[in-house]
Amino acid sequence: MPPMLRTTAARLRRLATLDTTVFDEIRLDASAIFPALVVAGVSLFLFGLGGWLWWITSGLGDRGTVFFKTAVLGTAFSGALWVAWLVVATAVYQRLTGLPLRVEQFVRAAGFACLPLALGPLMVVPSVSFGVGIFLLATWMVATHEALASVAGRRGGPVVAANLAGFGVWVVVMSLLSTGAHQIGPGPFLAESIWDAIASANVIFQVTG
Repeated sequence: MPPMLRTTAARLRRLATLDTTVFDEIRLDASAIFPALVVAGVSLFLFGLGGWLWWITSGLGDRGTVFFKTAVLGTAFSGALWVAWLVVATAVYQRLTGLPLRVEQFVRAAGFACLPLALGPLMVVPSVSFGVGIFLLATWMVATHEALASVAGRRGGPVVAANLAGFGVWVVVMSLLSTGAHQIGPGPFLAESIWDAIASANVIFQVTG
């Protein structure tokens, strides 16, 4: 096994056991940028895949189109908004503290912090799909907080506020993208698409009825 792959696998195992000290290593390892981006990309895709699996096991139609929207386009939009999350968090932290933040270190640590989303396929489990999706989002947010705290070298209000601001941007824009006609949002955002479609149908029924 190549050294980089072996190191990455070991770090992922440590994160899976809630060993957040691994962020201190990752942020200082310049060679970890590629593995970090791969972990982020694969995890985001698996999160989108989980939403699609929930969709098809719920007996909903148009599987191929929804797969492309939520697993492919959803991953692309999620990734772009993830970058926006990091940019916003960095800007807010620097504004609140007046201290610099090493962006490249934050990207590396935050990439590995996306690992919880890799459990997205668990959304296929009936009855708890939506709850699993929400739990994974919350875990992702907490992991990214730990990554930011590691890079900043401190904890406290500014770190919390910065991470929440970035996460807020991600959630709000993903919510806006998840409509009844466009199921672009990954994971539990597909449920929002269904609710939007039902609400729109009710409005049309009331107007024409």
